Amino acid sequence: MQANDKRIVWKEMNDFQLLGIIQEFINKNEIQSVRQYQSKLNEQPHAVPSTWFINTRFKSWDNLLLTLGKKPYDRYRWNAINNSDLEQMVKEFVKENRICSQRKYEKVIVGRGMPSLSTLKKRFGDLNYLFKQEKDSDKYTDFELLKLIYDEINRLGLTESLSRTEFEKSYDKSIIPSPSTIMRQMNKSWEMLMQELGFDYRKTKVEKLTKNLKQSHS
Repeated sequence: MQANDKRIVWKEMNDFQLLGIIQEFINKNEIQSVRQYQSKLNEQPHAVPSTWFINTRFKSWDNLLLTLGKKPYDRYRWNAINNSDLEQMVKEFVKENRICSQRKYEKVIVGRGMPSLSTLKKRFGDLNYLFKQEKDSDKYTDFELLKLIYDEINRLGLTESLSRTEFEKSYDKSIIPSPSTIMRQMNKSWEMLMQELGFDYRKTKVEKLTKNLKQSHS
């Protein structure tokens, strides 16, 4: 048999090794059902054993969950909570953890016993209202606002140009208040913000103007 046959790899692992790999995969992908497991497995075909292998090795999906210390029917527990209580619970969690986007919510809830985004979308549809108030600039300290801008500048690859125009075109509006809102709260211009972040904005601007002049005369 070939050494790269994944079935042989899973078969040769002991239960402890297999359970560790499967548990990490389940937690990372917020899997709550065998259907979700299969869907994620289709996206990452060699990450974890197949459901057929799980049923053969651990007798059933539910038995696997019990072995991992999870309740097989835990995925249905949110059905017992009415919309009002579920919404309030999520809002309190969002506020307590300073969550300002659905992307951050997905990261923070891992292992925290909170409903997944898919569960919330089925109940409430559009979820933007749950995170909207946490995006307001007055929810952040000046340092936090500067950190948000700094991280976004690096993510967008704007450390050379420091262009506010390019920043406003591409920044993640689900995470950061608008630049004009931030400048108004901090009472600073874009240039002053860049200087506080350690960038030499004036030098960058002069270099850009010089480069443009040279190009126009060439």
